[in-house]
Amino acid sequence: MLSPIAVCFVKRELYTTTVKRLGKRLVTLERDRLVWWLSWFDTDDNATDEYWYGVYDNTANVTQQYYDTHRIYRWYCRMKWLQRNSMYTFNRRVFGLRPDSKLAWQYKADIPLFFGYYNSINIGWKSHKSISTLLYAGRIVGLRKA
Repeated sequence: MLSPIAVCFVKRELYTTTVKRLGKRLVTLERDRLVWWLSWFDTDDNATDEYWYGVYDNTANVTQQYYDTHRIYRWYCRMKWLQRNSMYTFNRRVFGLRPDSKLAWQYKADIPLFFGYYNSINIGWKSHKSISTLLYAGRIVGLRKA
């Protein structure tokens, strides 16, 4: 609920990462990150503007010039990223488990629905690239097109 407001508080800083929009090259760019006091909303492994640079959904059809010159669109992309990865850092720090924890479990399933759709379920604790902590996953409804 707070993502639309939180993304108004970003700072630009140099960030080195692999950028899908640039052909999956490792580059250093000025990228948007949430200010330190909102960092618990953000993702550890990507900048706040990853929805744009990671080419999610319809962003592939939008030019870099449009993105750079339209504040509302940049706000929208940052907000979509936080909605997609809600309270990621908070989740890791508060609910995360060590990989060898006896409490760790995970249930994943893809349940076919109708008209070429399925429901993707992922609950429990999941491993995630380059993060040594298991993250809590609570997706019960994940409507996907087959």
